[in-house]
Amino acid sequence: MHTTTMIPITVIRRLVKIRYRVRRSKLLQIGAAVIVLSLVFAGLFAYFEGLDFFTAFYWAVITMATIGYGDITPQTEAGRIVAMVAAVAGISTFTALVSLLAEFLISSSLRRMMGMHRVGYSGHYVVIGQGSSVASFVDEILSAMGRGEVPHRPVVVVFPNEEERRKVELPEEVEVLIGDPINKETLERARVESASHVVLALDDDSKSVFVTLRVKSISGAKVFVEALSADSIDLLKQAGADRVILSRGLAGRLLASAVIEPEVVDVIDDITSSLGGYDITVVELPEVWGVKYSEALELVQRKYNLYVMGYYTNRPVLVPRLDSPVPEGSKLIVLREVGDNGI
Repeated sequence: MHTTTMIPITVIRRLVKIRYRVRRSKLLQIGAAVIVLSLVFAGLFAYFEGLDFFTAFYWAVITMATIGYGDITPQTEAGRIVAMVAAVAGISTFTALVSLLAEFLISSSLRRMMGMHRVGYSGHYVVIGQGSSVASFVDEILSAMGRGEVPHRPVVVVFPNEEERRKVELPEEVEVLIGDPINKETLERARVESASHVVLALDDDSKSVFVTLRVKSISGAKVFVEALSADSIDLLKQAGADRVILSRGLAGRLLASAVIEPEVVDVIDDITSSLGGYDITVVELPEVWGVKYSEALELVQRKYNLYVMGYYTNRPVLVPRLDSPVPEGSKLIVLREVGDNGI
Protein backbone atom coordinates (compact mmCIF):
# COMPACT_ATOMS: atom_id res chain seq x y z
CA MET A 1 0.00 0.00 0.00
CA HIS A 2 1.45 3.31 -1.06
CA THR A 3 1.09 6.51 0.96
CA THR A 4 1.23 10.04 -0.44
CA THR A 5 3.40 12.54 1.39
CA MET A 6 2.07 16.11 1.37
CA ILE A 7 4.66 18.88 1.30
CA PRO A 8 3.89 21.52 3.98
CA ILE A 9 2.83 24.88 2.57
CA THR A 10 5.59 26.62 4.59
CA VAL A 11 8.22 24.53 2.80
CA ILE A 12 6.69 25.42 -0.57
CA ARG A 13 6.77 29.11 0.33
CA ARG A 14 10.43 28.94 1.30
CA LEU A 15 11.36 27.11 -1.90
CA VAL A 16 9.48 29.65 -4.01
CA LYS A 17 11.16 32.49 -2.12
CA ILE A 18 14.64 31.06 -2.71
CA ARG A 19 13.88 30.34 -6.37
CA TYR A 20 12.52 33.85 -6.79
CA ARG A 21 15.68 35.45 -5.42
CA VAL A 22 17.98 33.24 -7.49
CA ARG A 23 16.02 33.86 -10.68
CA ARG A 24 15.91 37.59 -10.07
CA SER A 25 19.71 37.64 -9.61
CA LYS A 26 20.25 35.64 -12.81
CA LEU A 27 17.81 37.86 -14.67
CA LEU A 28 19.83 40.95 -13.77
CA GLN A 29 23.07 39.23 -14.72
CA ILE A 30 21.80 38.06 -18.12
CA GLY A 31 20.22 41.46 -18.78
CA ALA A 32 23.51 43.18 -18.04
CA ALA A 33 25.36 40.70 -20.28
CA VAL A 34 22.99 41.42 -23.19
CA ILE A 35 23.53 45.16 -22.84
CA VAL A 36 27.32 44.84 -22.58
CA LEU A 37 27.53 42.52 -25.60
CA SER A 38 25.29 44.84 -27.63
CA LEU A 39 27.57 47.78 -26.86
CA VAL A 40 30.72 45.76 -27.69
CA PHE A 41 29.37 44.46 -31.00
CA ALA A 42 28.03 47.90 -31.87
CA GLY A 43 31.44 49.47 -31.24
CA LEU A 44 33.25 46.86 -33.36
CA PHE A 45 30.69 47.03 -36.17
CA ALA A 46 30.82 50.84 -36.21
CA TYR A 47 34.63 50.74 -36.38
CA PHE A 48 34.92 48.16 -39.20
CA GLU A 49 31.94 49.39 -41.25
CA GLY A 50 32.45 53.13 -40.77
CA LEU A 51 28.97 53.74 -39.28
CA ASP A 52 27.79 56.03 -36.51
CA PHE A 53 27.39 54.34 -33.14
CA PHE A 54 23.58 54.60 -32.94
CA THR A 55 23.14 52.86 -36.30
CA ALA A 56 25.64 50.20 -35.26
CA PHE A 57 23.87 49.70 -31.93
CA TYR A 58 20.55 49.33 -33.74
CA TRP A 59 22.13 46.70 -35.98
CA ALA A 60 23.62 44.85 -32.98
CA VAL A 61 20.27 44.61 -31.15
CA ILE A 62 18.39 43.47 -34.27
CA THR A 63 21.07 40.90 -35.06
CA MET A 64 21.38 39.53 -31.52
CA ALA A 65 17.58 39.25 -31.28
CA THR A 66 17.75 37.16 -34.49
CA ILE A 67 15.25 39.46 -36.23
CA GLY A 68 17.57 40.45 -39.08
CA TYR A 69 15.67 43.04 -41.11
CA GLY A 70 18.47 43.18 -43.67
CA ASP A 71 18.44 46.98 -43.92
CA ILE A 72 22.02 47.09 -42.62
CA THR A 73 24.49 44.44 -43.81
CA PRO A 74 28.26 44.09 -43.28
CA GLN A 75 30.40 45.10 -46.23
CA THR A 76 33.80 44.05 -44.89
CA GLU A 77 35.22 40.68 -43.84
CA ALA A 78 35.81 41.96 -40.30
CA GLY A 79 32.22 43.18 -40.19
CA ARG A 80 30.94 39.78 -41.30
CA ILE A 81 32.95 38.08 -38.56
CA VAL A 82 31.46 40.46 -35.98
CA ALA A 83 27.98 39.70 -37.39
CA MET A 84 28.47 35.92 -37.09
CA VAL A 85 29.71 36.16 -33.52
CA ALA A 86 26.88 38.57 -32.62
CA ALA A 87 24.27 36.20 -34.08
CA VAL A 88 25.58 33.19 -32.14
CA ALA A 89 25.94 35.17 -28.92
CA GLY A 90 22.49 36.68 -29.42
CA ILE A 91 20.76 33.31 -29.76
CA SER A 92 22.13 32.12 -26.40
CA THR A 93 21.82 35.33 -24.39
CA PHE A 94 18.41 36.47 -25.69
CA THR A 95 16.96 32.98 -25.29
CA ALA A 96 18.21 32.86 -21.70
CA LEU A 97 16.88 36.38 -21.05
CA VAL A 98 13.38 35.61 -22.36
CA SER A 99 13.30 32.31 -20.46
CA LEU A 100 14.32 33.92 -17.15
CA LEU A 101 11.94 36.83 -17.69
CA ALA A 102 9.04 34.40 -18.19
CA GLU A 103 10.02 32.48 -15.05
CA PHE A 104 10.34 35.74 -13.12
CA LEU A 105 6.83 36.84 -14.11
CA ILE A 106 5.35 33.42 -13.33
CA SER A 107 7.13 33.36 -9.97
CA SER A 108 5.84 36.85 -9.17
CA SER A 109 2.29 35.78 -10.01
CA LEU A 110 2.69 32.68 -7.85
CA ARG A 111 3.98 34.73 -4.93
CA ARG A 112 0.98 37.06 -5.22
CA MET A 113 -1.43 34.12 -5.34
CA MET A 114 0.14 32.69 -2.19
CA GLY A 115 0.22 36.07 -0.43
CA MET A 116 4.02 36.12 -0.32
CA HIS A 117 4.54 39.28 -2.35
CA ARG A 118 5.60 42.72 -1.14
CA VAL A 119 3.38 45.80 -1.44
CA GLY A 120 4.67 49.22 -2.41
CA TYR A 121 2.13 51.45 -0.68
CA SER A 122 2.64 54.41 1.60
CA GLY A 123 0.20 55.96 4.07
CA HIS A 124 -2.00 52.85 3.90
CA TYR A 125 -3.97 50.82 6.43
CA VAL A 126 -2.49 47.51 7.61
CA VAL A 127 -4.80 45.02 9.32
CA ILE A 128 -3.09 42.07 11.03
CA GLY A 129 -5.11 39.20 12.44
CA GLN A 130 -7.95 36.85 11.69
CA GLY A 131 -11.65 36.35 12.21
CA SER A 132 -14.70 38.57 11.97
CA SER A 133 -12.93 41.63 13.40
CA VAL A 134 -10.80 41.85 10.25
CA ALA A 135 -13.80 41.67 7.93
CA SER A 136 -15.77 44.19 10.03
CA PHE A 137 -12.91 46.69 10.02
CA VAL A 138 -12.43 46.41 6.26
CA ASP A 139 -16.16 46.87 5.59
CA GLU A 140 -16.37 49.92 7.86
CA ILE A 141 -13.21 51.64 6.60
CA LEU A 142 -14.13 51.13 2.93
CA SER A 143 -17.62 52.44 3.63
CA ALA A 144 -16.14 55.50 5.37
CA MET A 145 -13.86 56.09 2.37
CA GLY A 146 -16.87 55.93 0.06
CA ARG A 147 -18.63 58.62 2.10
CA GLY A 148 -15.55 60.81 2.14
CA GLU A 149 -15.10 60.62 5.93
CA VAL A 150 -11.52 59.39 5.63
CA PRO A 151 -8.99 59.76 2.79
CA HIS A 152 -8.91 57.01 0.16
CA ARG A 153 -5.97 54.80 1.08
CA PRO A 154 -5.00 51.22 0.21
CA VAL A 155 -5.94 48.51 2.71
CA VAL A 156 -3.53 45.62 3.32
CA VAL A 157 -4.65 42.59 5.34
CA VAL A 158 -2.10 40.17 6.80
CA PHE A 159 -3.35 36.71 7.75
CA PRO A 160 -1.14 34.34 9.76
CA ASN A 161 -1.86 31.40 7.44
CA GLU A 162 -3.81 30.29 4.38
CA GLU A 163 -6.51 28.63 6.49
CA GLU A 164 -7.45 31.94 8.14
CA ARG A 165 -7.42 33.62 4.76
CA ARG A 166 -10.01 31.21 3.40
CA LYS A 167 -12.35 31.92 6.32
CA VAL A 168 -12.73 35.62 5.50
CA GLU A 169 -14.31 37.07 2.37
CA LEU A 170 -12.73 40.40 1.43
CA PRO A 171 -13.34 42.85 -1.45
CA GLU A 172 -11.06 42.57 -4.48
CA GLU A 173 -9.43 45.96 -3.88
CA VAL A 174 -7.96 44.74 -0.57
CA GLU A 175 -4.37 43.47 -0.77
CA VAL A 176 -3.90 40.19 1.10
CA LEU A 177 -0.61 38.86 2.47
CA ILE A 178 0.17 35.63 4.32
CA GLY A 179 2.81 35.46 7.03
CA ASP A 180 3.58 35.33 10.73
CA PRO A 181 3.19 38.91 12.08
CA ILE A 182 5.91 38.23 14.66
CA ASN A 183 8.33 37.81 11.75
CA LYS A 184 9.87 41.16 10.81
CA GLU A 185 10.00 40.09 7.15
CA THR A 186 6.20 39.84 7.10
CA LEU A 187 5.85 43.37 8.44
CA GLU A 188 8.35 44.62 5.87
CA ARG A 189 6.38 42.99 3.05
CA ALA A 190 3.29 44.85 4.28
CA ARG A 191 5.30 48.09 4.35
CA VAL A 192 4.34 48.69 7.98
CA GLU A 193 7.09 51.29 8.26
CA SER A 194 5.20 53.50 5.77
CA ALA A 195 1.64 52.78 6.98
CA SER A 196 -0.58 55.42 8.56
CA HIS A 197 -2.55 53.00 10.76
CA VAL A 198 -1.94 49.43 11.92
CA VAL A 199 -4.85 47.43 13.35
CA LEU A 200 -4.20 44.24 15.33
CA ALA A 201 -6.91 41.62 15.83
CA LEU A 202 -4.91 38.60 16.94
CA ASP A 203 -6.03 35.54 18.89
CA ASP A 204 -3.42 35.98 21.63
CA ASP A 205 -2.84 39.15 23.68
CA SER A 206 0.80 38.25 24.37
CA LYS A 207 1.36 38.06 20.63
CA SER A 208 -0.41 41.41 20.23
CA VAL A 209 1.98 42.97 22.75
CA PHE A 210 5.02 41.63 20.89
CA VAL A 211 3.72 42.71 17.46
CA THR A 212 2.85 46.18 18.83
CA LEU A 213 6.41 46.58 20.12
CA ARG A 214 7.82 45.44 16.77
CA VAL A 215 5.54 47.77 14.77
CA LYS A 216 6.38 50.75 16.97
CA SER A 217 10.11 50.02 16.62
CA ILE A 218 10.00 50.42 12.83
CA SER A 219 7.00 52.68 12.19
CA GLY A 220 5.35 55.88 13.34
CA ALA A 221 1.91 54.53 12.45
CA LYS A 222 -0.97 54.70 14.91
CA VAL A 223 -1.61 51.25 16.35
CA PHE A 224 -5.10 50.14 17.36
CA VAL A 225 -5.36 46.77 19.12
CA GLU A 226 -8.22 44.42 19.94
CA ALA A 227 -7.61 42.96 23.40
CA LEU A 228 -9.16 39.73 24.60
CA SER A 229 -8.47 40.24 28.31
CA ALA A 230 -8.76 43.32 30.52
CA ASP A 231 -5.43 42.38 32.13
CA SER A 232 -3.68 43.02 28.79
CA ILE A 233 -4.86 46.62 28.32
CA ASP A 234 -2.09 48.24 30.38
CA LEU A 235 0.57 46.06 28.79
CA LEU A 236 -0.61 46.94 25.29
CA LYS A 237 -0.62 50.66 26.11
CA GLN A 238 2.88 50.39 27.56
CA ALA A 239 3.95 48.62 24.36
CA GLY A 240 2.82 51.69 22.41
CA ALA A 241 -0.76 50.96 21.36
CA ASP A 242 -2.57 54.23 20.69
CA ARG A 243 -5.95 52.70 21.51
CA VAL A 244 -7.02 49.34 22.93
CA ILE A 245 -10.50 47.89 22.41
CA LEU A 246 -11.67 45.18 24.83
CA SER A 247 -13.84 43.21 22.44
CA ARG A 248 -15.04 40.48 24.78
CA GLY A 249 -15.96 42.97 27.49
CA LEU A 250 -18.04 44.92 24.98
CA ALA A 251 -19.66 41.74 23.73
CA GLY A 252 -20.52 40.71 27.31
CA ARG A 253 -22.17 44.04 28.05
CA LEU A 254 -24.19 43.82 24.85
CA LEU A 255 -25.30 40.29 25.72
CA ALA A 256 -26.47 41.49 29.14
CA SER A 257 -28.32 44.38 27.52
CA ALA A 258 -29.94 41.95 25.10
CA VAL A 259 -31.51 40.19 28.07
CA ILE A 260 -32.49 43.33 29.99
CA GLU A 261 -33.28 45.80 27.19
CA PRO A 262 -32.93 44.22 23.72
CA GLU A 263 -34.03 47.40 21.95
CA VAL A 264 -30.90 49.16 23.22
CA VAL A 265 -28.74 46.53 21.56
CA ASP A 266 -30.51 47.16 18.25
CA VAL A 267 -29.83 50.89 18.58
CA ILE A 268 -26.15 50.37 19.44
CA ASP A 269 -25.71 47.91 16.59
CA ASP A 270 -27.27 50.41 14.17
CA ILE A 271 -25.33 53.53 15.17
CA THR A 272 -21.96 51.76 15.43
CA SER A 273 -22.21 50.37 11.91
CA SER A 274 -22.09 52.49 8.79
CA LEU A 275 -24.12 49.77 7.08
CA GLY A 276 -27.19 50.41 9.24
CA GLY A 277 -29.80 53.16 9.00
CA TYR A 278 -27.90 55.62 11.19
CA ASP A 279 -24.27 56.28 11.96
CA ILE A 280 -22.61 58.03 14.88
CA THR A 281 -19.54 60.06 14.03
CA VAL A 282 -17.41 63.00 15.19
CA VAL A 283 -17.02 66.27 13.27
CA GLU A 284 -15.13 69.48 13.92
CA LEU A 285 -17.16 72.71 13.50
CA PRO A 286 -15.29 75.78 14.78
CA GLU A 287 -18.38 77.91 14.04
CA VAL A 288 -20.13 76.51 17.13
CA TRP A 289 -17.23 76.98 19.56
CA GLY A 290 -18.38 79.21 22.41
CA VAL A 291 -22.01 78.96 21.30
CA LYS A 292 -24.62 77.67 23.74
CA TYR A 293 -25.28 73.96 23.30
CA SER A 294 -28.99 74.58 22.59
CA GLU A 295 -28.10 77.03 19.80
CA ALA A 296 -25.42 74.69 18.39
CA LEU A 297 -27.95 71.85 18.41
CA GLU A 298 -30.42 73.88 16.35
CA LEU A 299 -27.77 75.33 14.00
CA VAL A 300 -26.16 72.01 13.12
CA GLN A 301 -29.51 70.28 12.63
CA ARG A 302 -30.82 73.05 10.36
CA LYS A 303 -27.63 73.62 8.36
CA TYR A 304 -26.14 70.11 8.14
CA ASN A 305 -29.08 67.81 8.95
CA LEU A 306 -27.10 66.29 11.85
CA TYR A 307 -28.30 65.68 15.39
CA VAL A 308 -25.76 66.72 18.02
CA MET A 309 -25.49 64.25 20.89
CA GLY A 310 -22.67 66.04 22.70
CA TYR A 311 -19.04 66.97 22.24
CA TYR A 312 -15.59 65.49 22.74
CA THR A 313 -12.64 67.26 24.34
CA ASN A 314 -10.32 64.89 26.20
CA ARG A 315 -13.37 62.71 26.93
CA PRO A 316 -16.92 62.42 25.59
CA VAL A 317 -19.61 64.67 27.10
CA LEU A 318 -23.09 63.50 26.14
CA VAL A 319 -26.23 65.66 26.37
CA PRO A 320 -24.65 68.61 28.23
CA ARG A 321 -26.67 71.42 29.79
CA LEU A 322 -28.52 73.40 27.12
CA ASP A 323 -27.11 76.73 28.37
CA SER A 324 -23.50 75.49 28.56
CA PRO A 325 -21.13 76.69 25.81
CA VAL A 326 -19.46 74.31 23.39
CA PRO A 327 -15.76 74.32 24.40
CA GLU A 328 -13.24 75.75 21.97
CA GLY A 329 -11.26 73.03 20.17
CA SER A 330 -13.88 70.35 20.86
CA LYS A 331 -15.42 68.02 18.30
CA LEU A 332 -19.14 67.41 18.03
CA ILE A 333 -20.54 63.91 18.48
CA VAL A 334 -23.33 63.69 15.91
CA LEU A 335 -25.87 61.21 14.59
CA ARG A 336 -26.77 61.13 10.92
CA GLU A 337 -28.58 59.00 8.42
CA VAL A 338 -26.42 56.64 6.38
CA GLY A 339 -26.13 57.95 2.83
CA ASP A 340 -26.36 61.57 3.94
CA ASN A 341 -22.92 63.09 3.35
CA GLY A 342 -23.77 65.97 5.65
CA ILE A 343 -20.66 68.10 5.99
